Amino acid sequence: MNFRKATKEDVKHLAYLRKKQLIDEGCYSECNIDDELERYFSVGIANKGLLIWLAIADEDIIGTAGVCFFQYPPSFTNPTGKIAYITNVYTRDEYRNRGIATKLLELVMEEIKAEGCMFARLHASAQGRGLYEKMGFVDAQGFMSKSMT
Repeated sequence: MNFRKATKEDVKHLAYLRKKQLIDEGCYSECNIDDELERYFSVGIANKGLLIWLAIADEDIIGTAGVCFFQYPPSFTNPTGKIAYITNVYTRDEYRNRGIATKLLELVMEEIKAEGCMFARLHASAQGRGLYEKMGFVDAQGFMSKSMT
């Protein structure tokens, strides 16, 4: 197994795996998001606002873990204002429970530290919660959201 960073050549496969991840997590819609996903990955990879590590087995992408970087206003608790949002942590069913997601997350965490981010955030699926807790993530209440639709 090899690990490498995603490139623009991986965009279609990343879109496919993202849809598979959403379905595996219980989300399903008749809405076609293929074009939006491909645009998201293309733009994010090109402008370096999105970095994705891939696990490769037999020349096939079998796992992903990504990070989006955001700039918030600097504060006393985060002088740089940099925030990392971990996303697209996914391993294909037949490769799960082999440490692949752990290795991918370790690679992503190295990138986050190198970027100078003070915090890393993520939304944990039920399947991923144990892994994130094992890696030191804690449940952080206090965020509020509002649907704009």
